[in-house]
Amino acid sequence: MDARVAMAGCVAVAMALAAASASAFELSDGSKATCTARDKAVREYAAPADDPIMRDRTGLTLPEKGGYVIGWNLAKLAKLPPVVRDFLFFHECAHARVPTTVELTANCEGLKDMRAAGRAGEKVEGDLAAYFNGNNAGAYWQQTVACANRPPNPPDPPGTLRVPRPPG
Repeated sequence: MDARVAMAGCVAVAMALAAASASAFELSDGSKATCTARDKAVREYAAPADDPIMRDRTGLTLPEKGGYVIGWNLAKLAKLPPVVRDFLFFHECAHARVPTTVELTANCEGLKDMRAAGRAGEKVEGDLAAYFNGNNAGAYWQQTVACANRPPNPPDPPGTLRVPRPPG
């Protein structure tokens, strides 16, 4: 069983105890962003300071009945540079939107979404590279950028039928 799914029950209890519930993430410029997955707003919440699941995390996206939920450790989030907080919103949202439990995929898709929203570019991505390089994650960031720079798979031509190969 996926560890993220196993934690969902524990997180549900923590959410019930959460002091604050967020309906939109505040980006560094003060604007509000709402994560949407499958045409449904992803619920967000501020985890209590003593939440054992969120203690060592800044954000965590988990499936919940009919959708997803993003938990935020506000104390850890506040310690990050603004550009990293913004990226983390797109990263956590990608976990729900794609959906994926693979961190590099969430980074890649999050960076693509950040670019599409006009919130990334040379300066922002340079600041993110400096942050990740300074935290011994430079190679990981390079993989993120390489993935985000790959051209999308072209759509199938009209009338194309995809048939899976038989097993064996």
